[in-house]
Amino acid sequence: MIQDIWGFPVELAAPRNFDFILNYGRPFALWPQPQKGLLCFGMEGPRYGRLLIRYAGAPLAHGLPAEEAIQWLHAAMPAYEALYPHPALIKLQGHGPAAGGYMAIFRWPEGLNLRENDARLQLARQPLLTLLRMIDGIFDFQRCALQSGYQPVGFDESCLTADMTEGKLTLCDIDRYLPAPAVNDWGRMPGSSFFLSPEEYHQGEALDERTAQYAMGALAFFFFGDRMLRERAAWTAGEALYRVACQACEEHREKRYPTYADFLAAWRQAAGETWP
Repeated sequence: MIQDIWGFPVELAAPRNFDFILNYGRPFALWPQPQKGLLCFGMEGPRYGRLLIRYAGAPLAHGLPAEEAIQWLHAAMPAYEALYPHPALIKLQGHGPAAGGYMAIFRWPEGLNLRENDARLQLARQPLLTLLRMIDGIFDFQRCALQSGYQPVGFDESCLTADMTEGKLTLCDIDRYLPAPAVNDWGRMPGSSFFLSPEEYHQGEALDERTAQYAMGALAFFFFGDRMLRERAAWTAGEALYRVACQACEEHREKRYPTYADFLAAWRQAAGETWP
């Protein structure tokens, strides 16, 4: 069935009252994430400003069952709390049981989600230095996550929102990050295939710092190169950075940088910046 939720049509398996969300303002956006069993609400009001509310427990017609979605969302909260201080991460405002499900409340991430069709076009209009600073924030977040004992998993462009005015990327989704050391228990891990390393396709493979750098090398190609072929002719950020991105994305993990810190240092040196 299609239920109209404040003007937004959503396919549900059964009707559900969502008026409890109105405690946080009025909705200006609503979309499902069936693969995670979530409904996401953009809310705005004078008391809290603009919020992103992610709710597990809605009877979605397709995707992850509500019970599993509740467990996943609840289990993800410690990572958001532990990594809250990093400026690249979306800011968790609160979480807890709600209306027979589970709800997580974040500040609204202003900007354009990189899953949008024209995101790459808008990024291409930004100065190279701006793009290097934007991507460095995400690279640094992954460093912080690894140092804090979390293995990045499930990364793709839909996790990122770009504020072109502020020149900032915000990471909006770390739900699938795992406590390190981690092992591939899935087979094919969640996330876009463009960002998945070979070990993220094979059950039993170790997931480590070299796995994380592969995803960040792929993100560099998303920003500065050909998303699919990764050819030098399409690369726009110079030879030195191209070589770093290529090494990070080596199919054989032993050919990547020995540690994530080595990758990050090589990238920053190639970028020609003086970094803290």
